[in-house]
Amino acid sequence: MRGDVIPDMRKLLLVEDDAFTARVLALTLSRFGYDTLTASGGEQAVDLVRSDGTIDLILMDIDLGGGIDGTEAARRILAIRKLPIVFLTSHSEREMVEKVKGITRYGYVIKNAGDFVLQSSIEMAFELFDTHEKLRREESRLRTLVQTIPDLVWLKDRYGVYLQCNGMFERFFGAKEADIVGKTDFDFVDGELAQFFREHDRLAMEAGKPTRNEEWLTFASDGRRGLFETIKTPLKDEKGDLVGILGIARDITERKQAEESLHQSREALQESEERVKAKLETILSPEGEIASLDLEDIIDAKRLQRLMDDFFLLTNMGIGIIDIRGKILVATGWQDICTRFHRVNPETCEYCRESDFELTQGIEPGTFKEYRCKNNLWDIATPIYIGGKHLGNIFLGQFFYTDDEIDYEAFRAQARKFGFDEADYIAALDRAPRWTRERVSATMRFYTDLAGLVSNLSYGNIKLARALEEKELLLKELKHRVKNSLAIVSSLISMNMDRIADERDSRIFLEAVGRINSISAIYEQLNSTGSLDRIDLDAYVRDLVGMLAETYTVDPEKIRFTRNIESMDLPLKVAAPLGLILNELITNAIKYAYPGNADGEVRISVERSGDSAILRVADDGPGLPQDFDPERADSLGLRIAFMLAEQIGGRLIFEEGGGTNAAVTFKA
Repeated sequence: MRGDVIPDMRKLLLVEDDAFTARVLALTLSRFGYDTLTASGGEQAVDLVRSDGTIDLILMDIDLGGGIDGTEAARRILAIRKLPIVFLTSHSEREMVEKVKGITRYGYVIKNAGDFVLQSSIEMAFELFDTHEKLRREESRLRTLVQTIPDLVWLKDRYGVYLQCNGMFERFFGAKEADIVGKTDFDFVDGELAQFFREHDRLAMEAGKPTRNEEWLTFASDGRRGLFETIKTPLKDEKGDLVGILGIARDITERKQAEESLHQSREALQESEERVKAKLETILSPEGEIASLDLEDIIDAKRLQRLMDDFFLLTNMGIGIIDIRGKILVATGWQDICTRFHRVNPETCEYCRESDFELTQGIEPGTFKEYRCKNNLWDIATPIYIGGKHLGNIFLGQFFYTDDEIDYEAFRAQARKFGFDEADYIAALDRAPRWTRERVSATMRFYTDLAGLVSNLSYGNIKLARALEEKELLLKELKHRVKNSLAIVSSLISMNMDRIADERDSRIFLEAVGRINSISAIYEQLNSTGSLDRIDLDAYVRDLVGMLAETYTVDPEKIRFTRNIESMDLPLKVAAPLGLILNELITNAIKYAYPGNADGEVRISVERSGDSAILRVADDGPGLPQDFDPERADSLGLRIAFMLAEQIGGRLIFEEGGGTNAAVTFKA
């Protein structure tokens, strides 16, 4: 039976097999202000709890006649959900009380003890249950907090036996908390390390306050190794007696690396006065010895960086120029697998240094040497000798040959061994370039030639370059050699194009030749004018158009190029990007406006507008498709063109009108 329901009234389940007793008790409970359900047997009580989630407390008779008794019913109910159960019985024997205590401890009321005792027992059971639930929630919140923090957290008793730990600590031991609790360090690590842990436990307990120490830890779960700062705090009970020790360990590997980097930077800034004076003496005095100079004292690293940045845009081949001490002077196109992984981890970085060392031993000027490092990628180097002294090297690295079979499982094992995120590491691996051996050889011949150019800037050339005329001669030679080297690269690509059957691959190589020629045209103008850093824009556009027409075998009777270029000289830093943009726009006109040498006209104009200028390229072809957005196009060439326009402080736009009309603003 059930009484009238009052809002927020607590609901009790009365389990009593005697119908009369049940009715009397139900009326009594209603007077106490409780909503009451009744069940005459243990099975019925279990079913009611399973179907009704609003029951707050159970009054359970122990002797229920047929079926399961009250104690068994209580066990089954508690397996379904946590509820306060008060046993109501006529038994007062010690054995019966002990039996009930083994199930629940919310109350034991003798029948006919009186309404006051019954009501008080129920209220106390509610208070006790609410207190237990509050403590359980608090404990759950604290445990969630401890489990989610990235530090290692553990608790031991005073004898070194584990009482509790969090998930990060589980990864360190490579075991679950249930398998760690009750054991000591000697069950999980070697004896020497376990003794080290116990010694620091002892020091903390003797100090009576938190103590700190640093230690290298290797995680059993994945082999990751790191430097950790550990704080151990002695724990005492309410009487002040020592009961255990709390440990917290935080990974400080990155912080230590940053501190070491800062320390090295400070040491570099505090370079001895004698060394600085010696360098100045060498540079300023004809009698100075080259032995006191570093490579960075001799080369123009910034100019080389710009040159190689442009070369990377054209060829997607990276470079590193590193002096004999390992200092990076020029770097472009380095791969994520190197910069985010191999050069960051101490052990894999040591593999990189070992590769650098192997490549530079016994290598002669004008040659190059390849080596497959322990990180399983290829590196190649050619030396830079100046005045007979080996001062640095040019590196090409972090790549695979197209005929290499990549062992992905070995790389996954390497990720696990060194603590890399496996998915990120494999993604970086997939981004590492795959090149043919012929392409690598051609590039290294170019780099060897470049090393020869750099070598010509020896101490003797530095003395000659003190006079402007001698310096101009060196720069002209550099321009000439770079132009020739670009021509070699262009020729190598062109010679191999006849072997390429795939139309898409052939088009990619053809576009690369066009971009190389746009840079080569700059050096052609520099050589013809005698200028060191400025070119005539009209002559440059004329030469570039001629090269593109030759590259794409344009029929001059069908596709006509007209120029209207306002007279102006441009600095190299503007001319090079502008030439690449112009190359892209003219190439697109040839390919899409006039496929198959269809009749048409490409108009190229440049006019000043204040301190800026506007380059326009227009054709009378079909124009851009209706839904085509150039800024979101998949074309690599267009993406480069938009990027280069921003680089020269301008903007590339496509204007409305017949055909395709592109305009680029730039600082003149």
